[in-house]
Amino acid sequence: MVRYLNPGGHDLAETENLDGYGISLIVVIVLYSIFFYAACIFLWLQRNNPAIRMRKIPLALLSILVLHVYLVIIFVLYPLNGTFPCGLEFWVMSIYLPIGIGLFQAQNQQLLIVSREQNLLKGIDELYRPLYPNHGGGLGGPEYWIWRLKLWWRSVNTQNKYEGLVFVGMVVQFVVSLVIYSISRQFHDYGIVSHHTSPGMCRKGWEWAPSIVWQFLWNFFFGPYLLWKIKPIHDIYHWRLQTWLSVLAGLLGTPLWLAAVYTDSFASVNKYWAPPMWFMPGLMMMELVTLIFPIMQVFKHNKAARETQDILADFDAKKLHSEEPSTTGSLATRSTGSKRGKMFSMESLDECLTTCCDGLQVYASCMELNGENIIFLTRVLGFERKWDMDFPKIRDRSRARMGMFRAALSIYVTLVHSDTASYPINIESPIYATLESIFGAATKLVASRRNSESPLTPISSVTPWDEPQQEPLIESPMLESPGGTYPMRNMSSTPPARRSIDNDSREHIIPLDDDPQDSLAGFQIPAEFGEHVFDAAFKSIKYMVWSETWQRYMNWRRSSVTVV
Repeated sequence: MVRYLNPGGHDLAETENLDGYGISLIVVIVLYSIFFYAACIFLWLQRNNPAIRMRKIPLALLSILVLHVYLVIIFVLYPLNGTFPCGLEFWVMSIYLPIGIGLFQAQNQQLLIVSREQNLLKGIDELYRPLYPNHGGGLGGPEYWIWRLKLWWRSVNTQNKYEGLVFVGMVVQFVVSLVIYSISRQFHDYGIVSHHTSPGMCRKGWEWAPSIVWQFLWNFFFGPYLLWKIKPIHDIYHWRLQTWLSVLAGLLGTPLWLAAVYTDSFASVNKYWAPPMWFMPGLMMMELVTLIFPIMQVFKHNKAARETQDILADFDAKKLHSEEPSTTGSLATRSTGSKRGKMFSMESLDECLTTCCDGLQVYASCMELNGENIIFLTRVLGFERKWDMDFPKIRDRSRARMGMFRAALSIYVTLVHSDTASYPINIESPIYATLESIFGAATKLVASRRNSESPLTPISSVTPWDEPQQEPLIESPMLESPGGTYPMRNMSSTPPARRSIDNDSREHIIPLDDDPQDSLAGFQIPAEFGEHVFDAAFKSIKYMVWSETWQRYMNWRRSSVTVV
């Protein structure tokens, strides 16, 4: 008969602890891992779902997959007992734990970064990321690689820079671990410090302390600081709650691990609860919140989409059998009694977009973190309105057509193009491909960064020690139009003072003169370009806004009024 507890416990003897407790730990981690990997696969398949696209699912999954390796090791420490090599445990704890924590930290920073940039979108709707050319060939020397590093740093957004710093930290962590492992006799017979000891004492040296630095910094410095910074954020995705839970669950891990390893008062506890197991609550919470909240959001989004389709089908059926279809503010009421049985009409959204949508813009940017959708809709409406009002008044049709093309290109570069838009709208691939065929060539001309030649080329004015000349905020030849200033602002420049969003998009319609310095001078406008160039994208985004953001916004307004 198998005992539930081995009297010796985790005594690091050369025998396994396959008692009832050890078997239970193995069963628990196997069942949990099945759920974990199934959830990871589901999220990976749903990574392009609009409800979770902004979460950077690949980075989130990578962080918890790395952490899960260490979590599995924690669960099997007791069953394996002393048969698990001390050196292998050192490498797992020194690499997987800090790297997983670092990746998780970078992923959670996304909420703060997205919130800040969405807040910026509320006031400035013309930011874009410049396209940096890839000049030069061959491996080059140190000067070339320093230039490449600086070029990368200027071309990426805040989140990518943060991830770059985390990567540097990973490299430092690996180098430090390698040095410690190489010079310490704790893990082998050679070295210059410490002494070769028993398996039990091997796990108690100073060599283990650097492995928990990132865990300590995350739970006691970076995590609380992030919680303080995101305190005003009230997103609908429970992203803030997710961060709170992950930080709070891991607070006691580092202090209890230190006490268990470096004090004798935990000796009786260590027999059945190995010191690394104190990290278990925090690690499991990190994994669960990273998986459960996005999965809940996906199911919620899909359910809402199905209910919307059902409501529209019911509405169409009633409309066919009714001589006077209703035109009131609510669209339809389902007989099934669904929570979403009543929806606000598309006409109410149209009225908001064409009159004053400041409230909707603030809600979308601050709570749903998708304010780019509202900006796109208002700017396309302004573009179409200007086409109807101003285009017929200009006698020179070619000049008028170029002016409208510039206005449309501004919308495409700042809100649609995946490489230049800070937050590109989420449209179907065929629609994006059509727009790319119309605006792609012009985007490369307008958004390409000046003064980005490789130091390997003789005409370069950029060196690793000198910052390239930064474009002025507005008056840049790359962004100028003949007779006026091209209305897009480079994100690498200092942002201007905020202004309210102009639904009429007046700044996008500009006078035209011949100017050889213009980046679009002599550009042949594709024949497919016309007044309705954005119709398909507009229809797609408008439906998404109406079926999701608009319904939640109106219900939120009603609940706010009720509370007041």
